[in-house]
Amino acid sequence: MDGRKYGVLSCRPGFLLAEALVILFLVSLAGALIFPSIRSWQEEKELDLAAETLAAAIRQVQVLSRNDTGRYGNTANEYYFFCLPDDRGEVIYYTRRGVSRMEPEGKLPASICLSGRLELAFRKDFAGDGETYSAVLTTRDGKYKRQVTVAMYTGRVRVN
Repeated sequence: MDGRKYGVLSCRPGFLLAEALVILFLVSLAGALIFPSIRSWQEEKELDLAAETLAAAIRQVQVLSRNDTGRYGNTANEYYFFCLPDDRGEVIYYTRRGVSRMEPEGKLPASICLSGRLELAFRKDFAGDGETYSAVLTTRDGKYKRQVTVAMYTGRVRVN
């Protein structure tokens, strides 16, 4: 029986060049449509991670200040936490006790910007007078932003 009689073109294996080009065009079109949304999602998640990293560092300084015993002749029982842009515009954070720097300290990704500065002082016996401090982190293009808020009296650190 001849297959052409029933509408079957041929019984050949593989693809024609035209079929392969159509499939390649469709896959590249789908990739071109999806790539911007993936990049946008990645920027937002990087900002979320940076804000949570900053909040965790602040919480760590709070715990250090509350657990400070002041033994061994340590008279500098205040912990200072700084978060500010450096000379290149990258966001750095560090902790000082007296004149020495200590952990936590680090740098946020280069794609993150900080509006203003964040300078906090923590002591074991002082929780603040109800002050609330905040830092706003944004992506370089300003599309996304997260606010890290520190309520000194309650000790609550949150990311909005």
